[in-house]
Amino acid sequence: MAEILPSIFGANLMALKNEITFLEAQGFRTLHLDMMDGSLVPNIAFGPDHVSVIKKNTAMKVDVHLMVSAPEKIIDKVIAAGVDMISIHYEATIHHIDILQRIRKAGIKAGIVYNPSTPLSSLKYLLGYVDYVLLMSINPGHWGQRFLELTFERVQEVRDIIGNKNIAIEIDGGVNAEIATRLREAGVSLIVVGGALFNGDKMENAARLNAAIAE
Repeated sequence: MAEILPSIFGANLMALKNEITFLEAQGFRTLHLDMMDGSLVPNIAFGPDHVSVIKKNTAMKVDVHLMVSAPEKIIDKVIAAGVDMISIHYEATIHHIDILQRIRKAGIKAGIVYNPSTPLSSLKYLLGYVDYVLLMSINPGHWGQRFLELTFERVQEVRDIIGNKNIAIEIDGGVNAEIATRLREAGVSLIVVGGALFNGDKMENAARLNAAIAE
């Protein structure tokens, strides 16, 4: 069953508490939160302390997407924030297995992230250490990009590598309601949405997105 994960980076950060309350009222269960360091990606957003405050003020699960170089340097602080999911970029470190093991040891779901141009051949070596695979469907770090259609080919490639293992696929970037439906049909269970939810009438957008993933 597919789930929409609202990306808080697309919300009104000046009214974050109200935005989270709205998301809870619309039935969303998991909040996607990007931590960006200005190195791996151009933008800077949120730190472990911000993540901790958000987690303490919502009943939603929190999915942290670590868009940072050398995530091994801050992973313990992110774990201490008490979140539910943490993903790291394959491109950001050479210490993938160690970091993923530390995340799982804390009882948190661990994910590996691949940028659109990164080959997926390494995934087969990480299957025993991950709970989900996050595929970027835009080039990371910039808001408002168009969804890359090649993502569907990469979803199928991930499915072929995963086989019958209980590993979820998450997609992040440029998703609207129509694309969300196609992703659900392609076997994606975690669908991150930003602008398609927060731009315009949020109530209508939320209803449209929830309908898009209904079985």
